[in-house]
Amino acid sequence: MNKFDTIIIGGGASGLLAAGVAAGKGKKVLVLEKMSRPGRKLAITGKGRCNLTNMSGIEEFLAEIKPENEFLRHALTSFGNRDLVEFFDRIGIKTKLERGNRVFPQNDSAPEVVEKLVAWCKKQGAEFITGFRVDKLVIENKIIRGVLGPDGAYFSNSVIIATGGSSYPATGSTGDGYKFAEKAGHTVSKILPALVPLETSFDTKRLAGLELKNINLKVIVEGKTYAEEFGDMTFLETGLSGPIILTQSREIVKLIDRKVPVRILLDLKPALSQEKLERRIERDFEARKNDTFRSVLNGLLPMKLIPVCISQIKIPAEKRAGQINSLEKGRLINWLKTFRMEIKGYRPFAEAIITSGGVSTREINPKTMESRLIRGLFFTGEVIDLDGPTGGYNLQIAFSTGFVAGNSQ
Repeated sequence: MNKFDTIIIGGGASGLLAAGVAAGKGKKVLVLEKMSRPGRKLAITGKGRCNLTNMSGIEEFLAEIKPENEFLRHALTSFGNRDLVEFFDRIGIKTKLERGNRVFPQNDSAPEVVEKLVAWCKKQGAEFITGFRVDKLVIENKIIRGVLGPDGAYFSNSVIIATGGSSYPATGSTGDGYKFAEKAGHTVSKILPALVPLETSFDTKRLAGLELKNINLKVIVEGKTYAEEFGDMTFLETGLSGPIILTQSREIVKLIDRKVPVRILLDLKPALSQEKLERRIERDFEARKNDTFRSVLNGLLPMKLIPVCISQIKIPAEKRAGQINSLEKGRLINWLKTFRMEIKGYRPFAEAIITSGGVSTREINPKTMESRLIRGLFFTGEVIDLDGPTGGYNLQIAFSTGFVAGNSQ
């Protein structure tokens, strides 16, 4: 009664894909989900829209994956982004392509993606038990035998750990898989939040809600440009977010964790070179020489940012544009091209989109997702030490590794 061909711990993206594929091969599959229903995190991903994948070519895709991207090559070749789109079409999820090669359901409904995935798994023959917390793996002589929990035991010679990472813990991703892996003898690299808002020494409360579009961000470490990103950024009450911040947070968090000082420089006018910006400032100030400095800034900056600019470059708000000297104009131009902030920290796992770190890829067979240490133990998705930027990369990692593990049953 409690014996199965395959037990899957976790009913998220990778676990559901693995379950359906394995069950489709005629295996007796059990999915153990500790929450009241599967797919809780998947149902809120992409702000509820569910960015399913990214349609970049395989080399371009792999270039975005850290730390060991070659590990993922077989999984992407076996079940890549086009395979995923075709799969969703078969189970009734029509998709659309948006900027940045991002793929979403046509109806922008993450909950429907979960609903269709679960229905497909059950149609394939997979069984589900919700509200079951796994406490321990049963391992004998380096062979998996099953799982134990407070509500009983289930036995199998194949267990897939698809527990997710530590981000959004309210959805059930509380890092259980890392504990199971470590107890089984696996190396687990340090777990840190990734794709997470950053905290700054600059008080962002007064700018909360302000979005800066098409700006250039430089990450400065030890006086040198460490990384650079172009795109959009958002101010929060608690710090900074938006695509360019989230993407760069993958590395910034690791630097901060190592106590390395980090600051960012924002070029608010990247379309204009220093010389072109100087000419524009001269032209604007001459044309509006009788207007106040504050009113001239209205044509250069969002309203919320004007008091910050005035305060930092120390030019009186009511000073007439025609009275502002070249030194003061130079300070303004420098500020527009290098608005700087010190990064002092990062937000907690509860606000992170994914987790960086995890089970070492050196200890997992990339062609099967099976542990190289324990026979019959498999890993999928976020529990593995792999992560990508925003834009559908991380869900594709989950689905591809889930497919390979399910197909290896």
